[in-house]
Amino acid sequence: MEKMRFLVSVAAFALAMLPVTSHATIDTIAVDVGISVFKTMPIGVVPFAEKKSIDWIEEKPHLIVTRDANLSGRFDVISSDKFDLPKFSKAHAKHYITGKVTPVGKMLKVECFLYASQTKDVMLGESYTVEQKDMRRALHQFFDQVIYRLWGERGVASTKLAYVSKMDGVKQVVVSDYDGFHRSQITRDTTISMMPVWMKGNAGLYYVNFKTHRPKLYSKTFGGVEKSVFPQLEQTYSPAVNPKTGELLFSSTVDGKTDLYIGDPSTGRAKKFAYLKSNQTSPAWSPYASEVLFTSDRGGGPQIFAMGKDGSDLRRVTFMGRYNERAAWSPEGDRIAYTSMDAGHMNIYTCALDGSDIVQLTSNAGNNEHPTWSPDGKLIAFASNRSGSYQIYIMRKDGSNVTRITNSGENTSPTWSFFYDDFKQPKKEGKK
Repeated sequence: MEKMRFLVSVAAFALAMLPVTSHATIDTIAVDVGISVFKTMPIGVVPFAEKKSIDWIEEKPHLIVTRDANLSGRFDVISSDKFDLPKFSKAHAKHYITGKVTPVGKMLKVECFLYASQTKDVMLGESYTVEQKDMRRALHQFFDQVIYRLWGERGVASTKLAYVSKMDGVKQVVVSDYDGFHRSQITRDTTISMMPVWMKGNAGLYYVNFKTHRPKLYSKTFGGVEKSVFPQLEQTYSPAVNPKTGELLFSSTVDGKTDLYIGDPSTGRAKKFAYLKSNQTSPAWSPYASEVLFTSDRGGGPQIFAMGKDGSDLRRVTFMGRYNERAAWSPEGDRIAYTSMDAGHMNIYTCALDGSDIVQLTSNAGNNEHPTWSPDGKLIAFASNRSGSYQIYIMRKDGSNVTRITNSGENTSPTWSFFYDDFKQPKKEGKK
């Protein structure tokens, strides 16, 4: 992606979350638009051999692998109908993926291989016996092992997304695989559900519902029942899960004043997190839970601030623009993604922890909101109405390779799961 640089002059004045006194300042800030920071690796993908003709209910295996490779942002896929060394060599594809599928009764035996192109040595091999409906997840697991084998890092093909989907006119919380497939409905209320976040360990979700005519936090484990969280507080919303302890940082409004609270959802006990004169909402933890980000109107309009987990070292992060909100801390710890209003449209930016090195990731494509990082820090999911209705998209952290993953209804407020604990490090294979 071509790099462009321009100077933006902005007036920071009162465009408040809640009515406040105006304080006008002028800032000139450099913004980078679309800086490609990704290094990719060419990789070949060859159709899997089929021992018998199979009536596929979803995509064929090699197409699922190709989609994983494209979504990962780590690979340039070289597709071929068969092993083609000259083609792979010309594209500098040192490895290729293929396999075979064999029906075993009502099950499928799916054998997956990563080969070295020059020698055809097996770099990685796995076999899964699954129902066809579960083949996609098996291939996701294999692809995550491919990433670990070639990059030495965990991939995110086996992770999930939770988001809000409008169903029969009511907003409900749903969960899907990271690529939008295998969607399941979590809430089934007649009132709005929103703001989902993952529990520590991905055991379930916290979310907000309006069944009491006020925003209230609820929890639901997968396969479990819904429970009210911190019922003693009248309004609770904008939850953020401490990645180390599982505690909840959230907003609560009392007598028109919105503050951050912290609490243990297992006991229901909660206390005010920080005593600030301004309103605070949309908290986010740092990867090591040592600091938090939040949105505050203390500077006039909504801006992003940071402070230590003990309330110390309060500082403003964003200065460009008059409306910045919904910060998300990269799992790598070095960048912050957030939503900013510019010329009447919402767009997604990232910046360094001190607010410098601003990069605009979306532009000229409707409204783009609610960024959430993949657990490896390489991708960002977000909601956009660029196609008319709001849908969920995934892009690389540099704003490239934008891919739509939902298609029906209206879908907003994505939140990416943590890594799952069942990842199995791949064993090195020999020749085959």
